[in-house]
Amino acid sequence: MSLMINNHCIACDACLPVCPNQAIFDKRSAAEERGYHIGEGQGTDDSIYVITYDRCTECVGHFEEPQCASVCPIGECCVPDPDRPESRDMLLDRARRLNPNKDVYENRGWQGIRG
Repeated sequence: MSLMINNHCIACDACLPVCPNQAIFDKRSAAEERGYHIGEGQGTDDSIYVITYDRCTECVGHFEEPQCASVCPIGECCVPDPDRPESRDMLLDRARRLNPNKDVYENRGWQGIRG
């Protein structure tokens, strides 16, 4: 499942540069202006960062853990989105599609993936 950023976000900007899929936006409206989708109720007041589920792969294929979660100074902001259940295979397929010129490794991923 893709990740989401909850209301604990302090908009510190640490997560934006580390996402290998450019799935994080500083405002919901910025993501939607580009045609991306955000889970219902997330970032509605444009005061916290958001992750578009169109591009999030939980860093599967790239890293051992989601990079947004690993750099977050709060610690519990970047969490699995319960409304977006996706298997590891789905996330790997998305990573390959989004990054056709990058190596995507099947053995990279974290234990938090459900499905």
